[in-house]
Amino acid sequence: MTIRDVAALAQVSAATVSNYFNHPERMSPATRERIRSAVETLNFSPNDAARSLRRGRSSVVGYISYELASARTPAIANAMSDRLAAADMYLLSAVDGGDPKREGTYLQLFERQRVAGVIITPLGDIEPALSRLRSRGLATVLCARSARSPEQASVAVDHVAGGRLAAEHLLATGRRRLAFVTDTLELSQIAERFEGAAQLVRDCPGASLEVVWAPERSVTGGESAASQLLLRPARDMPEAIFGVNDLVAMGLSAGLRSAVSVPDDVAVMGYDDIEFARLGAVPLTTIRTSQEQLGITAAELLLEEIAASPARPTEERPHVKLEPALVVRDSTRTSAAR
Repeated sequence: MTIRDVAALAQVSAATVSNYFNHPERMSPATRERIRSAVETLNFSPNDAARSLRRGRSSVVGYISYELASARTPAIANAMSDRLAAADMYLLSAVDGGDPKREGTYLQLFERQRVAGVIITPLGDIEPALSRLRSRGLATVLCARSARSPEQASVAVDHVAGGRLAAEHLLATGRRRLAFVTDTLELSQIAERFEGAAQLVRDCPGASLEVVWAPERSVTGGESAASQLLLRPARDMPEAIFGVNDLVAMGLSAGLRSAVSVPDDVAVMGYDDIEFARLGAVPLTTIRTSQEQLGITAAELLLEEIAASPARPTEERPHVKLEPALVVRDSTRTSAAR
């Protein structure tokens, strides 16, 4: 079944049927109804792949992220999708679950599907693979991580600055024994947060920063880390805890409050400023990162890459850094401050 069959049954031109799918506002209600009836009668579905080949460009963009459970991923993907929709393009998302092999498989799949470009929040060093894709004409953007190569467009949050803001605030409250709770330091975004905090601690006499391991970056992971900490003698407890994200920090706060006071005994802060951070039993101090701006910027960078000439393999691309901000709430305030 082809568009010509629909046109013949509706007694219109093939171009008019094409407008029905792409610009229905350009035709009268009566013409739209005739074409709609013909489409349903013939059970016709347009072949987007064939149309993309004829036009020489797809209207689909691929997005690969390493986790769906993160409270950040939906906000980033929604912002990307909205920005791309404004350019008459569509977002196709894939989650690799933290598996580098699956990440590579999705890249190959998107290339075979001839998408217009790929936005990726990667696990490891993905830039050589992205360079090969660009050499074959596929636009690419790194999201949530700064590119090492000047030829790879990227947008990221300045996580080193975010880590410094967190440590600076906790030290300013008088706490000196700090802990950073995470499940890994292998992801660059997380390593940068820790390094930013460690820089401040190293410059503060008498201050220390330890890593406390959680099984996962979730509320449950935070609760598990709190259980570990509560097994310690009081003298070995940290005075302030910096969770790798808000979910972990919320789990820490809930778990610790079964035995100690948050924040009087232990201050707790998170990272990201997700919607629920302010709604807990103890509203959470956190580092705000604009996930919506991250997604919008990634989409805009990719649109620029798609529009630009493909014959520029050595031209420097944009590298955008978004600044984080400190948001102070009750989870780190002393009784006097509250």
